[in-house]
Parts: sequence; C-alpha cells; structure tokens
Amino acid sequence: MKGAIFDLDGTLASTAKAHKIAWELSLNQLGYNLNIDMENLLGKRAHDIALLLIEQVGISDPEVKNKMAQKLLEIKNSIFAPYIIKYAEPMPCAIELVNKLKQNNVKILIVTSSLKITASKVLEKIKIKPDVLISGDDVKKGKPDPEPTLEALKRSSLDANDILFAVGDTIYDIISFGKAGIKTIYLTKGDIIVPIDDNLLREYNAIKIDSLCDIYKIY
Repeated sequence: MKGAIFDLDGTLASTAKAHKIAWELSLNQLGYNLNIDMENLLGKRAHDIALLLIEQVGISDPEVKNKMAQKLLEIKNSIFAPYIIKYAEPMPCAIELVNKLKQNNVKILIVTSSLKITASKVLEKIKIKPDVLISGDDVKKGKPDPEPTLEALKRSSLDANDILFAVGDTIYDIISFGKAGIKTIYLTKGDIIVPIDDNLLREYNAIKIDSLCDIYKIY
C-alpha cells in the first residue's frame, strides 16, 4: 500500500474551539451576535458554513447573503491564525501515526473542507507535512462528494487500491471516501461527537474507532 488519507479538523487536529471563536468574532465585526453550534458545521466547506451562519442571523436575500457570506469568510480568515496558535493541538496519536507511515514510505494525503490558507495554518501548528493537501478551494464540490478524495488520489498518482486506509470524523468524510472507492475506512471520534446512522456506516464498510491510536496499534 502506498498512501493513507486523512481528514484534518477533528481527525488530525483538534480545532473546533478555534473555529468557533473565530466565526463568532467575525460575526461580531459584522454586527451580529450568535452562539454557534459547531455540531451543525462539522465537515462543511468554509463558504457553505459562512452562508449558513448568514442565514442564521436572518438574511435570506440570495444576493445580499452571498455578499455577506464572502465578507464574513474574509474576516474569519484574517483573524483565525492567533486562535489556531492558542488552541489547536494534534489529536491523540496523530503525529505518531503519520511519522510511522512516512517511515514506511506511505504517502500522507490530507483531504479537508477548510480553505487552503486555514488548513496550512493548522498543519503548521501541529507540525505535520502531508505529501498532498486538498482543501475546499481546490474543488468545485466538497464532501460528501467524492471529488476531493479523487483529486487527492490524482495529485498523488495513486488510485483507490493503493490506499492503506482513509480516516475522518464525520459522515461527510465516510461518504466521500467510500464513493471514491476506498476499501478500508475508519470513523474516529473528533472534537465533537455526533450521532451517526450505523446503517450508513455499514453501507461504506466504515469501522468506528475511538482515536487514531487504534489505527497506530494496527499498522
């Protein structure tokens, strides 16, 4: 096997608190106060999150909503770094697992819904350097569509049969991996644990684990 695929937020890095603070402060700069429920945002692309938050503060006109969402995202990107530095940490066994795979010449492919600028800051903080990074702004369709996973395979010159495993913390990850043809898929517990339909996990042969430490013990 030549590669392994990881989601980033909630899988390799604990970032929910940093994202929550940055989104809320960005809304404040636009004149809105909103206590964000991160459970509803997990796995979504940054632009889609911005649109959802703008809807939640009561803006429904499509043109105004799009403009406000873009402004919100720009503010969030501009203020995010200090909160990543302060709050982001590697998830248990993330660094150890990545290092072990690299020592065995397994390529590290990261597929995230976050923007490149955001994902790069997170990876810098947790000191993980992937061979391939696919972010939300690299694709037209985000998870659960298979496009991000397929793009990671393409850029790494691998196919689904070359992948040792893929791991994420949301059902969006599982569906994207499964539709891209990945055979071994893990669902790990992330920053925020959300209920997931076991029937859907069985559909994609996904295996529940408590943390990346469980994978580290296997490989």
